[in-house]
Amino acid sequence: MVTWHSDVTALVAATGGPDPLRALAALDSLPGPARTREEVVAQLGAAARALAGAVVPAAMVVLLDEGRGRAPGPGAEVVAAAGEPFEGLVGRTWRRPPGARGEDPPPGAAGPGALALPLPGHGHVLGWLVVVPGESGPGAAGEAVLRAAARRAGLAVENARLHAREHELSETLQRSMLPEDTAVEGLDVWAFYAPNAEHAQVGGDWYDVLRAPDGGAGVVVGDVVGHDVEAVAAMGQMRSLVRSAAQELDDPGSVLMRVDQLAAGVDVQRMASLVYATLRRLDDGGWEVAWSSAGHLPPLLRRARAGDGPAVEVLNDATGTLVGLGERPRPTRERALHPGDVLVLYTDGLIEARHRPMRDGMEVLVEVLAGTRAGDAAGIGEELLQGLGESPEDDTALVVVRVPEEAEEPARPVADTPRRRRWQLPPEPSSVGKARHATLRACAVWGLAVGPQAEIVVSELVANAVLHGWGPVGLRLFDLPGALRIEVEDDSPEQPRVVDARPDGAGGHGMRVVATLGRWGVTPTRRGKIVWVEVPTS
Repeated sequence: MVTWHSDVTALVAATGGPDPLRALAALDSLPGPARTREEVVAQLGAAARALAGAVVPAAMVVLLDEGRGRAPGPGAEVVAAAGEPFEGLVGRTWRRPPGARGEDPPPGAAGPGALALPLPGHGHVLGWLVVVPGESGPGAAGEAVLRAAARRAGLAVENARLHAREHELSETLQRSMLPEDTAVEGLDVWAFYAPNAEHAQVGGDWYDVLRAPDGGAGVVVGDVVGHDVEAVAAMGQMRSLVRSAAQELDDPGSVLMRVDQLAAGVDVQRMASLVYATLRRLDDGGWEVAWSSAGHLPPLLRRARAGDGPAVEVLNDATGTLVGLGERPRPTRERALHPGDVLVLYTDGLIEARHRPMRDGMEVLVEVLAGTRAGDAAGIGEELLQGLGESPEDDTALVVVRVPEEAEEPARPVADTPRRRRWQLPPEPSSVGKARHATLRACAVWGLAVGPQAEIVVSELVANAVLHGWGPVGLRLFDLPGALRIEVEDDSPEQPRVVDARPDGAGGHGMRVVATLGRWGVTPTRRGKIVWVEVPTS
């Protein structure tokens, strides 16, 4: 990070003006560095207020759009203003004419008699500090303060945009390393990841689901220290190491010992914890889970029929040191799984909060899991998120594995389970069938009679996302008063349209059918879009 300091003490002393010095002190007191647009706008507003009255009668800050190539875009917006005649202009936008030079403010941004000082960025102008100099002008000291304010404003904007780009890169890397398909034949598996909610940061939390040739599966949840690009890169290394070790070995403890060796060989720069579990089908048709932990939070096992024991068992044995610390053998433990049993693996973001110790958060998690009533892994996961709070203060990864009952269809309606579901699907044709099945099951659990209509809508939307979009496909269902809301998200900005059916019957009628089943619309996102449909339920 680069900072720029200007010493104007001599100028102020020469002119005898106290006001510029007071404005400079106000600028010095601004917090920093700003990381988000909101923080930058707040700082620019404070700077404009510090300048207005103390140095010049009025000041405003105009920022250029950031174009796709990171060069200035064609539009400009007033993001901060103080003093007349600029009061009330916040939010006003202008378009620059084609061919305008980067340092030229758009027409109208600087009125008659106003002075526009460019906000310097890395190789281009980010915007302007526009001021009304007054009848006598700001004076030498005032001009020095204005130039310093413009430089600081440019630095604040540049730092925030650099942070936003780093976050975008980190998030892209993070999402690309999460598995797109967590389906395991014979098991009900649901997975979830969310970045830090307060600062929209991403870090080293991850999960993975590995399908074994014998029909079993391996599940890993891990946490690399940090919230930056380096943490995400280290997470990618750890994920690859676990996958490599799991290809060689079956026993979880042996897998983690192999990961220790590989991590030492590639010199992973960040400390990491993880838990690795395998699920394999037994000869009698049941399942067995085996696990080993490298300094990670213990998995939880909720029994469908607890008998005399606890409803939720904290699997806190088979625990060793963090990855790469020491060469001690790592233990493995096993438990038999029965129909209806639920295994939960998670990172500390699920239970960690400023208002409670982590131990208390663990007790809440155990209590919530013991009281879950949903009949599917997705519903159980939603109950956990709702019970622990859905605005994590740290990254959160969560995997729920449920052993289905011997005869689950039709699903039993449960009235008070969370009335929403979410899934992430790979961009491949098989996702259409998975989405249809998940939707029908959710409607059955909720006791909704619109399953067939919802199945048609989901089939069309997911098929469109797979065929015409790119990136993972997000499916979300919300049971609203009087309607089932269906949302499908992908990374393509292209919006679907209702068009006339083709004469040959080859296509063109899908969205027409969707439009007859409910109200629909499109919500743009930073990556692409969400297509939503509300199917009436009453």
